[in-house]
Amino acid sequence: MDFTLNSNKLLITITKWLILAMILIIPIQIIIFSLVPMPETTLSWLELFHTSPIIGLLHMDILYIINNTFLIFFYIVLYITLKDKENSLLNIALITGIIGAILYYTSNRSIEMLYLSNRYYETADSSLRITFLATASNYLDIWKGTSFNIYYVLSAISLILFSIIILKRNFYTKTTGIMGLISGVLMIVPSSVGMIGLVFSLLSLIPWVMFSLLVMLRLSKY
Repeated sequence: MDFTLNSNKLLITITKWLILAMILIIPIQIIIFSLVPMPETTLSWLELFHTSPIIGLLHMDILYIINNTFLIFFYIVLYITLKDKENSLLNIALITGIIGAILYYTSNRSIEMLYLSNRYYETADSSLRITFLATASNYLDIWKGTSFNIYYVLSAISLILFSIIILKRNFYTKTTGIMGLISGVLMIVPSSVGMIGLVFSLLSLIPWVMFSLLVMLRLSKY
């Protein structure tokens, strides 16, 4: 195990900082959502992107694209640190996690919405505006559609599997595994599923932050 960790020292060092960045993204998102209400209509989304493009991008989870890129590093380092003679469950955890993270890229249309809002306000042609509005509505549906929900469930499954393996092996503390398991179970209900999804999503953040911090502290020894 020590040889494997030492041979991946640079990756582990980078990932420690990426985990910290992932943790910091959470309060940034919460602050943005608290200060600026989420748009309720397609037109209000276009208005937000036009008047405050950065807020529009943040509201449409542009940071989650960055977060999920960091998450892939996180999954790989979890895999490296948990690898043993029997890795079938661990392989499944890694595969489902990476597939989930990649799927999120296909669901997020924040850059397209920014471009579309510029086009919408540049033209005075009413027929073009109707077309742009319809396209924007479609982007919003895709954003919280099939890819997003599959990403969310696969991420939950991956976290649950990693946590089960952590509880069986001795590299991380049992508390780390328990925190990951609680967060994964709460994540089974996607945040897009109405109020219950939103509540479960917010509740899952507490054990997720604890899980991430504990992993980061363990990796800091290398």
